[in-house]
Amino acid sequence: MSTYDLLHKFEAEVSQIVRYVYFRSLPRAEQDLSVLKNKLNGTGELGRGFYDAVRGIYNCAKERDSASLYIKLYRKGEPQEISALSEKFRNEAYRPTIDDYERGFLIAWEIAAKTLAFLKENYPEYPLNSEPQEKKKQQEAGEDVFEVAPRKKAKEERKGKEG
Repeated sequence: MSTYDLLHKFEAEVSQIVRYVYFRSLPRAEQDLSVLKNKLNGTGELGRGFYDAVRGIYNCAKERDSASLYIKLYRKGEPQEISALSEKFRNEAYRPTIDDYERGFLIAWEIAAKTLAFLKENYPEYPLNSEPQEKKKQQEAGEDVFEVAPRKKAKEERKGKEG
């Protein structure tokens, strides 16, 4: 069995985790991650790289890491762009100079990007709906999104009113 076939056995599991992350059902994604980790037991560095990529996608969504590739693609990526990236990951995974960990990592990203492209094509408005509507309106109007709390009164001023 080739490396590609070995890891693509888990395509359904990875796709489901990416779906859970896309629709912000993070507790379910976390449950499926532990199942995936158990299934990958015994696959060595290849499986470790594969699992780390999927776990990284979950973690960046959980932490709302706007600098991560997944979140950038989630918010602003076009389905065609994401599909092209999936192809690039697949091609990179079979470079002769790559090690097993990196190969597993890239194959997981290939699957995740393919799933994300499908979701963005079929549910394009979903990531946009994840932002609170009020902040979105303020940003569009060019208003400052930060809330400013009223300043506390000086100690002397409070003492004078209390006494």
